[in-house]
Order: sequence, then C-alpha cells, then structure tokens
Amino acid sequence: MVFNKFNKTSMTKEKIALVNDKDEVIGEIFILEAHKKGLLHREAYTYLINSKKQVLLQKRKDRSIWDTSSAGHFSIKEDYLDGAQREFEEELGIKLEKEDFIEIGSERRNSGRDERINNRFVKIFLVKKDIPINRFKLEEKEVLEVRYFNKEELINLLNSGNTTQTLIDLIPKYILPLLEKK
Repeated sequence: MVFNKFNKTSMTKEKIALVNDKDEVIGEIFILEAHKKGLLHREAYTYLINSKKQVLLQKRKDRSIWDTSSAGHFSIKEDYLDGAQREFEEELGIKLEKEDFIEIGSERRNSGRDERINNRFVKIFLVKKDIPINRFKLEEKEVLEVRYFNKEELINLLNSGNTTQTLIDLIPKYILPLLEKK
C-alpha cells in the first residue's frame, strides 16, 4: 500500500519512522498522526533527468499541481534509498536498481496547509536515465500525468503557481545547476 501524498486510507493504516532532531529512528507512527501533530519523520524525493537534460515531473492527482518525479514516506523497515526506489516503482511503474539512484542532497523541511504540519527530513535523489514517457505506468490514485521539462520550461513552471512548494524550493537548488553542466 502507498503511504505518500494524501491517500487517507493508507495514512490511517500505515506507519512510518518517527525520528528525533538528529534523524535517528525513535519509533513509528501513523502518517496522519505525524502530520496532525507535526512530528518529525522521513521522506525521499527523486528527480529523473534524461540525456536531453529534461526533468520528469508528475502532476499530482490530489491537487492537480506539478511535483517531483516521485516522492513519499516510507516504513520503519526501509531506509531513504529503499523508500526512493519503492516510490519510483509504485508511482511510475518502473523498477530501477539501487545503483540508479544518486543522493544529491538532504535537508530538514517544515510546511503546512489545512490541518497538516509536514515536519520531515528528506533525502533528494537523482536518476539519470532515458525512459520514454510511454513506458511509465502511472499510479492512477496519485498521478494524473508525467511530462519532461527542459530548463526554460522548468523556470516558467516554477513561476506559474502550478507547482508544490517543494518544487519551488528544490529545483533551483538541486536540479537547475545540474542542467547547466556540460
């Protein structure tokens, strides 16, 4: 079952790792409870970049806005890499090897909207691979569509108001510099 995004069924039935200020696991908690109380937990984000220097983004079904290639919470039994790999497969329908994921950043993030307080540590992963759009098998409950964006399209998208705050914060910091490298 998928834990990420806002699937209420999974949020009430699935547990994730509860962590302290040093990102050490101290227990487990239902995702909905973690968000209601603003308790620290873990998430993994992945960005797929192809050889044309285009970034794959997904349009989320819950809010109809653009977000990372794949992302989500994961169980206490998984580490960040396990979570990134599983989320990529669940959301995009393609199983990649762990060696395909390159960790490019980590940070502590805190955001909130409605009654949610998402207080988390995240690790950001990069996958460099050419995967045609027609190969993706999207998780219908979570993903409306996927699309590749070049640098100019990404910049325009970030200014459109049609993205998550995560995308606005992380694309300039981690992804745009990679698109500028030769």
